[in-house]
Amino acid sequence: MDSIKHINIKNGSNSLLGFNSLLFVIYGLFIIFIGFPIIYTFGTVLFENDLSNSFKLLNNATFSLLFKSLILASSVGIISTFFGTILGFLLYKTNLKFRSFFKIVLLIPLFISPYILAVAWKDFFFFLFGNSSIISSYFGVIMVLSLIFTPLAMLIIGSALSNINSQIEESALMLVSFKKMVFSIMLPLIKPALITSFVLIFIFSISEFSVPAFFGVKVFTTEIFTQFSAFYNHGLAIIQSTLLIAICIILLYAERKYIADAPFLSVGSKGTNNKMYDIINYRKLGQLFLIVWLIISIVLPFIILFAQSFKGGMHSFIKAFNLLLPTFTNSISLAFVAAVISVFIGFIAAYFSIRPVRVYKSFEWVLLLIFAIPSTIYGISLIKFYNQPEFGFIYSTSTIIIIGYVGKYTFISAKLISNAIKQIPNSIDEVSQIQGISIFSRLSKILIPIILPTIFIAFIISFIFSLGELGTTIKLYPPGTEIMPIKVFTIMANAPQALISSMTLIVFSVTLLMISIFYFMLNPFIKKYHSIND
Repeated sequence: MDSIKHINIKNGSNSLLGFNSLLFVIYGLFIIFIGFPIIYTFGTVLFENDLSNSFKLLNNATFSLLFKSLILASSVGIISTFFGTILGFLLYKTNLKFRSFFKIVLLIPLFISPYILAVAWKDFFFFLFGNSSIISSYFGVIMVLSLIFTPLAMLIIGSALSNINSQIEESALMLVSFKKMVFSIMLPLIKPALITSFVLIFIFSISEFSVPAFFGVKVFTTEIFTQFSAFYNHGLAIIQSTLLIAICIILLYAERKYIADAPFLSVGSKGTNNKMYDIINYRKLGQLFLIVWLIISIVLPFIILFAQSFKGGMHSFIKAFNLLLPTFTNSISLAFVAAVISVFIGFIAAYFSIRPVRVYKSFEWVLLLIFAIPSTIYGISLIKFYNQPEFGFIYSTSTIIIIGYVGKYTFISAKLISNAIKQIPNSIDEVSQIQGISIFSRLSKILIPIILPTIFIAFIISFIFSLGELGTTIKLYPPGTEIMPIKVFTIMANAPQALISSMTLIVFSVTLLMISIFYFMLNPFIKKYHSIND
């Protein structure tokens, strides 16, 4: 019997060794195709040229613009975290009506292209005041980005609130009032989540390109884009990029423990004992806040967008549809392929990230750092590296776009899947190993069926983000390649407002349509796996 057990463990070890080899191959390919271009790009500027001469390219105007961008990103981070805390408390800690509905619907701004909301709000201000000068400012950028990123803060802080030990809350309520318990105990307990929310939203805001570009507001990312694309001053663009990336890395490193373990991308929460509150005196006020936020962040902008699209009849909408029609197949297929690859790599990285081995965890950190690099800078790095004769098969084809999407969004898949795996008891895997079941069988017959809904959601999110990605794609797309966000953005400069509104409405509709199609196609498959496990 002992010999059989020894053979089973040995076979399991061999299969694990094979899977380890797969991890190192994928890790190596990821570094070669995505990590090395970034290192190469910054190395050529910082080390091939004299370092002091490179930094002489910077001037007072550069640092002044960087300071303005820092203020803008900080404002978005504070505002989003503040309102995200209120929404997180109302939706995760109270018994308000229609909480499940609001939890899903209020996420919509986070999962659509930022420029769509920018167009919608520009339409609204034009409709209200007859011009859009008020929104086409730093105020407009802060407002739109705050509406976009507040759902992210809601997820991070809501998850943290759900994981507070209910015994602590109950004990505190025996000694102090509910209000004092919230401010003196609950908020200090979720301080890591508040910090994580601010840091991530700050990084996303300072990296955002499409909203400031559409509003004509000069920020650091648009300046980098201008230096690289309009003035061909690649050296200055890279040096400016270095400053921005350094700020992002410093923030990530300072809060690395909180961010690495943050449950801001998780589906479900198994095994938690979340205490819910019936806020009798503030129930109507809380319900009103949710409704008003829904109207402001989603309903109102898209009503105006819809009205602007059909204000002059169907002509603008039909013209917009004909302009975008050639882009549908290419955009959807590239996003689909990139999402599949991102989920596959993310699963491998997630499976090993929970193991106490430094090399495994480093993969997740590499994914996070690339995810944090501003899109325009990331695109510049890939161009500088792959714009070589020997890489023509990548640079001149859609392959470079797929590489861009995979590098940018694999972290999301890895984080989602990692959080799902962490909720599964270790005993399930340990018993399977003792039985001598190979790692590939454990994955295909036990682990993957359990986390299949999370894998599906990881795919959907990666697909949506890839479908609407602009900052990276605008640098990478080869001549003759037509992609939806690029087509809309390039036409925005000189097109009538009704045509712009129609195009953004179509892009939003296509995104929702693809989500619905994937859901109805894969939902029966997911239910089948769940029934097998049950």
